[in-house]
Amino acid sequence: MVLFILALPALAQSPTDRFFPTDRQCYARSYTDAHLADHPAQRVTRMEVRPDQAAMAPYLGLWVNLTLRGVPGGAFEALAQCENIEDQLYCTMEGDAGAFSLTAAKGGAVLLSVGSRGMGFENEVGFTTLERDQGDDRSFLLRPVACR
Repeated sequence: MVLFILALPALAQSPTDRFFPTDRQCYARSYTDAHLADHPAQRVTRMEVRPDQAAMAPYLGLWVNLTLRGVPGGAFEALAQCENIEDQLYCTMEGDAGAFSLTAAKGGAVLLSVGSRGMGFENEVGFTTLERDQGDDRSFLLRPVACR
């Protein structure tokens, strides 16, 4: 019974409060050459999610940055507006560029899952989309890191 009572504050936290307790909490993953060799259809070589409390107030704003394999200067970014839906953060991309969700994973990590309409990104030379139903860029296990 004591353990249950001690766990109540953690259960009461929203996904926003658990995943982003401060504006210095980010999540990222850089994929190794060995991982990419085992997943030839994966284009993403690095993904990072960082909060921007002011960008979408009163919602949580998240910047999603990614780098793609075989794309010179392949750094892309997008801004998303996120809200708590049950035990996950549901995020819609700015400019009707798709959606994604963040759910808790082991070890303090989060699982980013591409939404049914994909996720659209841009950089100074063009656009790219991660599709939920194609390739190997559908979900990403991101670990906690200090924001850069």
